[in-house]
Amino acid sequence: MAKWGEGDPRWIVEERADATNVNNWHWSEKNATPWSQNRLKELLNGFEIEDGAVVIKIDDIKKIEGEATANNRKAKLIFLYEWVIEAGFTARISGSQEEYKGKFDIPNLSDENDASEVDVTGTLTGNQNGPLANEVRKVLSRKAVEKIQELMGIYIRELKEEFSKGLILPTDKIKPQVVTKGKTTVVDKRQFQNTVVADKDASTSKNNEIFTVKDVTVSDNYKAPPERVFEAISEHQYVRSWTNNSVSEWDFKVGGKFSLFGGNVTGSFTKIEPNKEVETKWRLKKYPNDHHATIKFLLKDNGSETEFKIEATEVPTHLADETQTGLDRYYLTSIARAFGFSTRIC
Repeated sequence: MAKWGEGDPRWIVEERADATNVNNWHWSEKNATPWSQNRLKELLNGFEIEDGAVVIKIDDIKKIEGEATANNRKAKLIFLYEWVIEAGFTARISGSQEEYKGKFDIPNLSDENDASEVDVTGTLTGNQNGPLANEVRKVLSRKAVEKIQELMGIYIRELKEEFSKGLILPTDKIKPQVVTKGKTTVVDKRQFQNTVVADKDASTSKNNEIFTVKDVTVSDNYKAPPERVFEAISEHQYVRSWTNNSVSEWDFKVGGKFSLFGGNVTGSFTKIEPNKEVETKWRLKKYPNDHHATIKFLLKDNGSETEFKIEATEVPTHLADETQTGLDRYYLTSIARAFGFSTRIC
C-alpha cells in the first residue's frame, strides 16, 4: 500500500474549485465534427483565387464528409480528423466572356498529413475545350493548390486552438516526478487507436543525456498470409504505399539503412528471416543523440490470419508513449489501410 502522500496521482483530488480530471490523467473527448463542418464551409464558400487575369471562385460546397474529435489522454492532446471534400467553382478571365465550371477534390484532409501534404485536385467539368481553358488549368495545378492548402492549414490550427480549451486543465500544485524503469506495455490495436500531438516545448536530446528505457509492443491480426505481409513491409514499392510516398532511403538487406516519414524515422536492418521476422536498429529523430531502439517485426501464421506483432526494446521512457502510438498508427493501421489486410480499418 502506498504511503501517505505517495498515492497514484491519477486518483488524488487536489484542492481546486472544479476538481475535474485532476492531473489531466483521465481520458476526455470532445466531438469536433459539427464545428469542423461549419468552419470548413465558411473557409471554402466564396473563396477566390486570383492569378493574373484568371479568377476562380468556389461557389458550391458539394460534399464535406468525415469526422473530427479532440482528446486528452494522460495530459497529451490528441486530435483525430479525416475529411473528404468536394467543392464546385466558377473561373472567369478578365477581358473575356468565357466562363469555366469545375470542381476541387480534397480526399485526404486528415491528422496523418500536414496542410502542405493535403492533396488538392482541380478539374474542369464544363467548357473544357474553351479557348482559355489551359490558362485556367495552369492556375488549378499550382496557385489554387497552394491557396487551398493554406485554408486547410487555417482549419487545422483553429481546430487545435478551439478544442484544446478545457481539455488540459491547470493544477494548483506542481508535483515532482520520479523516473523509474518502466514495465513492458502491451497494446492491442483494437483497444488503442489514437495519435499524440507532440509538445513543441519538450526538451531536446543532449550529449551524455541520462535516461531510462522501457519496452512497448503493438499487434494486430491481418487477413493475409505471412508472405503477403512480409512483402508489404520489405519491398520498396509497397513501403511507399503505406508511408504515403515518404521513403527517403530503403535498402532492405542486413546492414542496409532506411529513412521514412521525412527523416523522422531512421535506422538499419540487423536481421531478416523471410516471412517470419525483420529486426532493426530504429530511432525517432527526437531520441537522445545516437540512441537506437531495437524493433522486431514478427509474423506468425495462424491459418486464416497472420498475427503481426511489433516489439520495441530500449525505448526512451519519456518517448515510449509517442513511440507506441506511432508504431500502432503509422505502421499497423497504415499497412492495414493500404492493402486491406484488416477487417477493421481505422
